[in-house]
Amino acid sequence: MRGIYEGYGTFAIGHFALGYLTGKGSSRLLKVKLNLPLLLAVSVISDVDLILQFVDPTLFMHRGPTHSIITFTVLMVPLFIIYRKRAVPYYAALLSHSLIGDFFTGGLELFWPMSQGWFGFENIDVKSLGPILIELVLFAVTLAIMLRTQNLQSLLKPNKYNWLLLIAFGAVLGPMLQVGRSFEGSIPLLLVIPSLFYLVLFAYSLTVELLHSRGRG
Repeated sequence: MRGIYEGYGTFAIGHFALGYLTGKGSSRLLKVKLNLPLLLAVSVISDVDLILQFVDPTLFMHRGPTHSIITFTVLMVPLFIIYRKRAVPYYAALLSHSLIGDFFTGGLELFWPMSQGWFGFENIDVKSLGPILIELVLFAVTLAIMLRTQNLQSLLKPNKYNWLLLIAFGAVLGPMLQVGRSFEGSIPLLLVIPSLFYLVLFAYSLTVELLHSRGRG
């Protein structure tokens, strides 16, 4: 059994990128409208175990049950029934988190509860230059596409779904608060600027919606 903080994988920067690219790609393929705040939140929601592990560290160790493709496939079934193909981009984002982001950067309990075995590449230091550069490239590609498709600009406007960005904001803020410390989950210095970009973007989106909702009231 791994330690409570052991086995950090891709940081939020990479998960946002993978979730956006897979979600955006599948939405275009299926010709369905994309809810960007929801997609960004879903791309990191599996990491809720970082909070749940304080309740039960044995069950909710990082990259355990909440990262299992069986867990979120079962949870997605009702959404597939209700929303049909419109739910696919968000399922793709969940898959990208586990099958790409964490599988290749340390592994995870991919098939919990059927198996508690650890699947993936374990001997990878996510704070080494290679993985960090990959996250930076993914960030740049994602930012370019978001700008070109006007998705980024949409986050600067009032939207009732902007409140979902609180999840994304927290996923970035946690590791940022550990910068410079020896804590395994602290974010590498090269990812500080992209992290600050997202923090400012999400804070602005939340503020715009807050002011707009107050105006409506």
